[in-house]
Formats: sequence, C-alpha cells, structure tokens
Amino acid sequence: MASEFVGMEIAVIVVTASIVLAGILVGLGRALGYKSLEQFGMEELIQSIVNSVIIGSLAAIIELVNAISSTVVSQSCQTGTVIVQLACTLDGMNTSLFGLFQGIVRTLDLVGFYQTISLNMGAMTIAPFTNLGAVSATLSFQLLSLNMIMILVELNRNIAGFIGQNALGLIFPIGLVLRTFFATRKVGGFLLALAIGLFIFYPTFVLIFPEPMGEIQNTTILMQNFTNNSYYATMPIVDLNGNGALATKLDIMSGRCTMKQLTDVQAGSINATNSTNTTMNLTPCMQTMLKIQNASLNATNGTSSYLYSSDFSGDLTVLVQSSKVALSKSLLYAVVAPLFSLIVTIVFVRELSSLLGSEIGIQTIASI
Repeated sequence: MASEFVGMEIAVIVVTASIVLAGILVGLGRALGYKSLEQFGMEELIQSIVNSVIIGSLAAIIELVNAISSTVVSQSCQTGTVIVQLACTLDGMNTSLFGLFQGIVRTLDLVGFYQTISLNMGAMTIAPFTNLGAVSATLSFQLLSLNMIMILVELNRNIAGFIGQNALGLIFPIGLVLRTFFATRKVGGFLLALAIGLFIFYPTFVLIFPEPMGEIQNTTILMQNFTNNSYYATMPIVDLNGNGALATKLDIMSGRCTMKQLTDVQAGSINATNSTNTTMNLTPCMQTMLKIQNASLNATNGTSSYLYSSDFSGDLTVLVQSSKVALSKSLLYAVVAPLFSLIVTIVFVRELSSLLGSEIGIQTIASI
C-alpha cells in the first residue's frame, strides 16, 4: 500500500504530532487542575486517534475492494488498485472501439463503391445496388456515434487517471491534516469523504456494468471477414469497361445465387472435373457457390480462417445489426455507468462528510 499512499507521510506526521500535543494538554490540565483544558485535550486526543483509525481502515478497505474488483474485469486488468483496473479497462475498450471504427470506414468505402456502379445497356441503365444509400447513411451515423463514444471513453480514462493520481496522493492527506484542527474539521471531513468516494466508490460502481469488449470484437471480426471477402472486393478499373465481367460479379453479389443451385451438381462429376481439368457446364452462380462451399469446408477443417458468403445485402444487414448492439453496449459503459456511479458517489460523500466532519467524542462513541 505504500505506493498508493504517496504524500501520506505528512499526514501521518501531523496525526502523530496531534496525539502528542493532545497528551500534553491532558497532562497540563490535570497538573494545573483545569478540567476544561483536560477535557479539551481528551477530545482532541480522540479525534487524533480517529484520524489514525481512518488511515488503517482505508488501507484495509482498498485491499478488499481491489480483490473483489479483479474478479469482474478482464484478465489483463486484474492487477493494481480498483481505479487502475478501471483505467486499464477503458484503455482496452478504446483500442477495441478504434478497431471497430476502422472496420466501419472500410465497409463504407466498399458500400460507396458498389452503390455508384451502374450498367449501361444502351436503352436502359441498371444500378443493382443504388438502394444501398440507406445502409450507407446508417453506417455513417454509426460512425459519428462511435466517434463520440470514443471521445467519452477517453474522457472517462482521463478522469480515472486524475483520480488515481490525486485522490490518495493529494486530497486525502490534505483532508486528514485539516480534520486534525478544530477550526477546519468540517472541511477536512469533506475532503476525506471526497477522496474515499472518488477512489473506491466511483470506479467500483462503473466496473459492475458489463464490459462491451466482447461484442465490439465480434463485430470487428464480422467486418474484417466482410471487407476481406474476395467476392466483395472492388474490381480493377480495367475490368469496369467490360459489362460482362461487371454484370457477372454484380449478379453473384445480388443474392440470387444460393446453395440450392448446387443440387444438380453431383460430387462425382465435380471430382472428375477437378482431376481431368475439363470444363463442366456450370453457371457462374454454381461455380461461385461451389467455391463458397469448399471455403466453408476448409474453415471447418481448420485450413481457412474466413467464412465466405455472396449475399452482399444480407451480410450488410447482419453487420449493421451487430454494430448497433456493440454501440449500444458501449454507450451504456461510457455514459450511463459513469453517471450512475457519480450519483452514488455524491450521495456517499454527502453522508460520510457529515460524519467525518463532526466531533467524534466520548459521548458519540458511547452512543454508537
């Protein structure tokens, strides 16, 4: 605990000096026969002892809270005090959110590319993915929301860093020193309660909320698989001049090709084709779905890390839904959790400051 109590040496010295001074006042009061001086010295001695009890109790409470909070955070953030664990969690969350941010940007680039493509048939022009504008607008809104969430997470991270540096190292020692003196006892009690509330209660009640990192990472993986899908990759500019190649790619991406079109393809004929390098009478849809089937089998066997699809619009809806869930959970952790914890901390500081700022004398202890 020595590393957490930076600056506590002065407070301990003041508490020790106040105990000695109170003992001297008690002795002088008894020696000179002044009951009021003896009573005053006795009261100050009790307040000094209370200050020393506060130091020891806080150390024990911090160790207990650290052990409990380490069970609700990720394994990489289980060391240190509860405020350090919160800062580590927010750092990991910001890193995960940035990965999701990159995934949305890449997805928007891909959607924008196909949204603007049209096929000129002479008498008419066909733009199969022109309605992707709604998806693009949704992803753009999610991107702006994600940027705001990342700002709030970084703000919370800075607040946690400020509390970790000053709650025990500055606010608590000053409060303990001020509480030693009769005239500043209420101010000292408030600072003590503020330090305890910020260092223990605020991070604890944030950490009780579920971390969104799992959902964020799952969405990021989905977007990586989507943008790395070779069937959705942008075409070289030279191929854009040929409507045949472009039309075939757009037809496959439209979702018209399904695994049902492989029912007429026998496994034996496929193997024969692979062995003799002959060309079967397979449509582009059949060839594509056959490749997807083989890729899925490879992923099942552990020889591939991606599961491919050719339903461009269907995969986009899955991405938008997954991204929405990830952002909502991130918003809960970045906004609702700190506000809830702040309210609890304010209530705690108010109640504790009234107790620590009062005269805890012999009568008070006897009544307790």
